Amino acid sequence: MNLKRVVVSGLVLAALGVVAVQMASAQEKMTKEEWQNQITQYTAQRDSLKNVLAQLTKDVDSLKSVLASLTDQVTKVQNETLELTGASAGRHKAFDDALKHLEDWAQQLSLLSNADLYARRTEVDSLQAQLDSLKQSKLAALPDFYNRIQALQQKIDQLKATLARPDLLAGLEKTYTVGTWARDRDCLWNISKKKSIYDNPFMWPKIWQGNRDQIKDPDIIHPGQKLKIPVAGPLTDNEKKAERRYWRNKHAAQ
Repeated sequence: MNLKRVVVSGLVLAALGVVAVQMASAQEKMTKEEWQNQITQYTAQRDSLKNVLAQLTKDVDSLKSVLASLTDQVTKVQNETLELTGASAGRHKAFDDALKHLEDWAQQLSLLSNADLYARRTEVDSLQAQLDSLKQSKLAALPDFYNRIQALQQKIDQLKATLARPDLLAGLEKTYTVGTWARDRDCLWNISKKKSIYDNPFMWPKIWQGNRDQIKDPDIIHPGQKLKIPVAGPLTDNEKKAERRYWRNKHAAQ
């Protein structure tokens, strides 16, 4: 508002300056009567501009008052919203940190090649699950969080759309039909060890996590099951966690 006042004042002063210059110039060429008439006109213009400046100054002050009132209302609404959501400084920061972690995770996945993204496709589901959990919090309704959550959901939807492309699946996904133990000695360890699969038995958690819809217990698979074989590559963080959880449960049961 101060800037507007300065600009308006400057324009008025400039106009007054022009009037003064014109008056000085006209004085040399006009008769005394003409000059006096001109002075009268310029004086009227000056007074009119002063009135305009006074009105604009009044309008600026009025707008400042309105702005101050609106600012107070916005602050009041924000405080009421924070109170309703129980958004203490600590909870607000914890929520912000959790959301930032998911945003960084989604960004990392979005930069992967299609093959690498497919190999880590279970992470997209984990990412969605964690975001859904954050959405349940009242803090998710706060404007600064709400907009970020919507943007993150769009990014996750784009990842899902990429993974659902038929051409991508046709080019990357292999399958393996489970044989019998007596004839084929098929278990996740032995399947993973096959040269046509991973040529590495320690990659068995990858098959397990890629087929959670079929395999609840990695020690139990059935002849005839058609297993999806994820793209070869290092175990993802989720696959490593699943393997550690498996061994912990295994030892606890002994």
